Amino acid sequence: MINTLEINEYKGFSNFKLDNLSQINIISGKNNTGKTALLEAISILKSSDNLRTFKKNIALIFKSRDLYSEDLEKYFEDINLSMTIKDVNIKIEHHFKDELEIDIEQLDKRLQREFDGSEEFLIMYHNDKVKDIMRFERRSESAFYVSREKSDTAFIDSSKPNNSDLTTLYSSIQDLGIQDKFLTYLQIIDKNIIRIEPQLRERKSFLRVTLENPYRSLFSSELGEGTNRFIEILCVLLSNANGTVLIDEIENGIHYTKLYDVWKAIIEIVQKETIQLFVTTHDDESIEALLKASQDRAFEKVTSIKLFRDEENQIQPSIKKFEILEYGIEQGADVR
Repeated sequence: MINTLEINEYKGFSNFKLDNLSQINIISGKNNTGKTALLEAISILKSSDNLRTFKKNIALIFKSRDLYSEDLEKYFEDINLSMTIKDVNIKIEHHFKDELEIDIEQLDKRLQREFDGSEEFLIMYHNDKVKDIMRFERRSESAFYVSREKSDTAFIDSSKPNNSDLTTLYSSIQDLGIQDKFLTYLQIIDKNIIRIEPQLRERKSFLRVTLENPYRSLFSSELGEGTNRFIEILCVLLSNANGTVLIDEIENGIHYTKLYDVWKAIIEIVQKETIQLFVTTHDDESIEALLKASQDRAFEKVTSIKLFRDEENQIQPSIKKFEILEYGIEQGADVR
């Protein structure tokens, strides 16, 4: 799991550091304080076993934000990220040829090459030793190529999941043979659901849900946005055991009266499946629901990260561990 994180240059972050991270980390703050960008930085680094994967993850972010491939260069030029995972410090930097100060002989022979002209490249370090190096092509035709290679990191953005995406996600539950486990968690927010299965109709895929009382069969979308959002969260969590899951605006579509039950299920899953979770929220209710569910399950591996801008307009974190967060809420303090 990630213990510390440093962002020296990424979007609005500069000389930014997080420590005391926990199994569940909830990120709050006003608009334009970098909540989503922080999740992106974690996603990029955590799932970057090599620089090709690193480039793929940035391409995925661009697709989700409807940005153009030619703007990729701006991301790479501003990148300077590092984090510590299991006592291994991982750092990624962007350089021009004339800035190259490393000994190429450190690298495996297959990576040894001459950099010509004004080429640019990315370097990945593990504990200050070069792990990987890759030439960066500015207008690469494959900039948005996305492989289906499985990663141990999953990112759920803030948008409403569509039927096709949900069906694909649920197929991962079927592949693992854990449909019964999935249904048990889904029934936490709706005990009336007794079965869920994918269906193809007019060349479009849907999830069909069977209800017990009254007995009937509906598309999952007919049960409301909250049910689809919870299905999405459950599928991603249960199919990413021993990994990292990031959720942007976790409360989206979920009624505030269901937040406690949602958090109770999430806590149980991350404990059993050894998942590290990072989520963003706009709502006090979501943080309070997390705290209450944590108290009821005697789960204290929670860190609250409130992002704010200082007098120089730099993004800074206010970090609170479980005990301080618990005390603050009991005293009626603003927890966002």
